Amino acid sequence: MGKYQSTKLFDNYSIAIRQWKAQHSHCCKLHGYSLEFKVWFESIEPLEENQLDEMNWVQDYGSFKSLPKGGESVEELKKTGNGLKDWMNYMWDHTTLIEKDDPQLETFKYMEELGLCHLRIMDKIGAESAAKMVYNKFNDVLSKTGGGRVKVIKVECFENKSNSSIYEE
Repeated sequence: MGKYQSTKLFDNYSIAIRQWKAQHSHCCKLHGYSLEFKVWFESIEPLEENQLDEMNWVQDYGSFKSLPKGGESVEELKKTGNGLKDWMNYMWDHTTLIEKDDPQLETFKYMEELGLCHLRIMDKIGAESAAKMVYNKFNDVLSKTGGGRVKVIKVECFENKSNSSIYEE
């Protein structure tokens, strides 16, 4: 029995990151990446004939648009989505990523107060943790939207063209 899968690339996320524990390398300094995330989708339906939606898609890529804000017409509501694109932009677009136990955390918080950065504090830092965070967020949202018929099976986070990390269960 076959299984359909589809993928979506979320790219052009400019981040600054500091991996303070990497004292053996330049990664302990503030540095930048242009992150990309490749997300794999799969239907939860075991039977191949039930895996695609009424448009013959595993995942509608337009569904990642902004959540409704209230007061939209029926036509406007058709153009809204589950908000995952907004979340991706909030987390990764021109942000500064710092681990929650970074000894300079207060310095970075102060920089945010001064308007010098958009700080995102992570439990764990790195492409591996970013891939897992996207995996968990997407699966949480997808389980509550679109009838819960699709799940994410894998996320790959690219730091650059040479380096990536994958999370899957």
